[in-house]
Amino acid sequence: MELCIAVGPILYQFLHPWHWMAYGQNASVVGLIVLIFYTIYTRRMMLIAQQTRLRELYPVLILQKTTPTADGLEFLIVNVGNGALLNANQWGTKVSEQFRLGGAFLERPAEIYSYFPGTMVSQSKLTLHRELDGSGMRILEVVEGTDTVGGRHQFCIVRSYVSPGNYDHQVRMVHPPEFLPMWRRVILKLIEWKARLIRAKRG
Repeated sequence: MELCIAVGPILYQFLHPWHWMAYGQNASVVGLIVLIFYTIYTRRMMLIAQQTRLRELYPVLILQKTTPTADGLEFLIVNVGNGALLNANQWGTKVSEQFRLGGAFLERPAEIYSYFPGTMVSQSKLTLHRELDGSGMRILEVVEGTDTVGGRHQFCIVRSYVSPGNYDHQVRMVHPPEFLPMWRRVILKLIEWKARLIRAKRG
């Protein structure tokens, strides 16, 4: 009974918030509620902007097909996004068994030469021909460039040897991280800085 008496006024104020305004009470609570709704609204607008940018500006590369040749493999890469991949360049290098594709951008080692395949507009195709030998057990292939507003994009393939004439492929594409949550952006920056420090020590 005492609990009902204590909860009654609180419940009444919750169901009749205009009384807070009328009597000038609990102004901080009202401000907090407004702030929460504003934050939710702002986040919703950011998500809508992200979806719009993904649909209209972002290039989206996929590995459509791999074809064995007499001396290697051909990779057919297609841009299925609406946006173009500008200033595209391609590079590759051997990687260890411990290497895994994550969510951060990979930086090209200074000793690895890059090739310039040009611009990949929507629905355009890029064919990469790779010679194979016994030393290439695990190879990283990268195609990267920018969108029309300068955002960086990177498409990665890891080719792993399984058996003669048989290879496994892991694929990942990384887009600009500005719409990611803050904690994920911080983690990606830390990973990027760590990679730069390792390269600086090796150099």
